[in-house]
Amino acid sequence: MTECSLSLTNVFSALARLACLAVLLVTAATLFARWFWVSDLLANLRTQQLIAIAVVIALSAIVRQSRLVWIAAVCFMVHFAAMFAQWIPDPMPAAGVEPSLRVMTMNVLTSNRSYQRVLDEIREVDPDVVAILELNRGLDDFLTDQLSPRYPHAVTRPQDHGNFGIGVYSKLQFARSEAFELNENIKSIEVECLGCRLIATHPLPPMGAGRFRSRNEHLQLLAERIQRTQKRAPEQPIVVMGDLNVTPWSPHFGAFGRRSGLRRAKQGLAVTPTWYAGGSSFPMGLVLDHILISRSLECASYRVGPHIGSDHRSVSVDLRRLPAGQATR
Repeated sequence: MTECSLSLTNVFSALARLACLAVLLVTAATLFARWFWVSDLLANLRTQQLIAIAVVIALSAIVRQSRLVWIAAVCFMVHFAAMFAQWIPDPMPAAGVEPSLRVMTMNVLTSNRSYQRVLDEIREVDPDVVAILELNRGLDDFLTDQLSPRYPHAVTRPQDHGNFGIGVYSKLQFARSEAFELNENIKSIEVECLGCRLIATHPLPPMGAGRFRSRNEHLQLLAERIQRTQKRAPEQPIVVMGDLNVTPWSPHFGAFGRRSGLRRAKQGLAVTPTWYAGGSSFPMGLVLDHILISRSLECASYRVGPHIGSDHRSVSVDLRRLPAGQATR
């Protein structure tokens, strides 16, 4: 073996050791995601970490560093275990039974002026109810004008400054509707139609310790609100939709599901990102936009929409109400 090839092998071995140390430290940090915002941020990046660890395993195998392979493999399994519950497929809906409700959530970005693309996406999906997040007054006026013949019912709280305007547009008449606040001066909207209670919400992004605590408190207070609703009307289906600023891989997403009794509406793995910073490619995106449903509902279809001028993509699902006594566990 030449001196040059030995030198190259040593370089790759050193790179493998450094990369393995990096993934080990990052993986260990995610174990504290319940308490620290940086750890939670890393936990939300588990998909990216799985890709990085796979590269480290391949590099370690090439330089024949079996110890590094095993260390990286353990890190891989830590992330895989944390994501496994969300990868379990839901039961397939019964054949021949039509969905009873189609809902959609879209974070359109306050500064986005591609109003026609937003409208085209709504018309393409044709939901019964659509929640619009980061709704500004210009888009609200545009959608009200364009959609009112088909979506005559709406509750909107637009904002031109900040990123927390919100609106719900519906083909179906509301039995009741309410705009409410949880822990911040941020509006969420709750409506009732077709016997279902639908909540559109948008907590703060957890960038920094204060916003991390705020997002977690928002989700906790929302879960408590849902619990009170379930006590009053245990058979009533509940749907929560919006940009929750948390991925399914975070322990805070799991905590919200346990407290509220809701689960993510999806088909298959549903790992397609809904948020792409700067229009980045698939590996750098995050699954931040969700529709969660109570056990009396099942998801018949799941769709992530195309680019509409926002940094987010829409999420839409078809839902079917299960017969009494057949709630999904």
